[in-house]
Amino acid sequence: MADGIYAALSGALAHYTSLEATAQNLANIDTTGYRAVTPVFHEVLSRAQRPSETIRFSAVRKTAIDMTPGALRETGGSLDIALGQNSFLAVQTQAGERYTRAGSLKIAPDGTLTTQRGQTVLSDARKPLVVSTVSGAEVNAQGEVTSSGQSVGFLRLVTFARPDQMAYEGQGILQAQPEAGAPVQSKETVEVGKLEESNASTIRAMTDLMAASRMFEAMEQAITSFNQIDRRVINSVPKFG
Repeated sequence: MADGIYAALSGALAHYTSLEATAQNLANIDTTGYRAVTPVFHEVLSRAQRPSETIRFSAVRKTAIDMTPGALRETGGSLDIALGQNSFLAVQTQAGERYTRAGSLKIAPDGTLTTQRGQTVLSDARKPLVVSTVSGAEVNAQGEVTSSGQSVGFLRLVTFARPDQMAYEGQGILQAQPEAGAPVQSKETVEVGKLEESNASTIRAMTDLMAASRMFEAMEQAITSFNQIDRRVINSVPKFG
């Protein structure tokens, strides 16, 4: 079998992963606080059967998060907050503590402060924030939540040494990978009455989608060509016996 087929296969797999990342960005164009993911390609060298030969394989080692801030949109909502550029809001999920930049909050029927998708918002004491369902709640620039004129607690806002190394779990929820570092209390303030829009660009996503699709098709054609070459070689070898 021609060694080149392995290189073509690795390229196809890498561009397939790129397609998945681009599709995720397109699906989250309108997701509040979403930050686009970018595939990180790298080259793998492998020795062929002859020591003088080196085969190059391409692969996607991981996806990195583009930490470029999205545009801010005025809402005037007392529970709408735009986080600082490097801050994340801690929420409680079934899988444990997770993080988001979606700052559109709401009050559940039992008074628990949650995200729009229903994840429980955590305080700096890592406990749920419970407010009055009658008088509602407000958040100030320091992340303090007040209800019925009294302080309920502060939002758990954190930063990471390498936020681009976090990983999406779906619905705008992020998990802190070991490479991101441990969560540290954020010193950034929030902007109340505003929401950060997704930084994913429709034009860029469509361009990336077309480029990745064409490269994937090119790799498929290369694989087909190598297969045809192998068949011709096999059929041309004299058969004995």
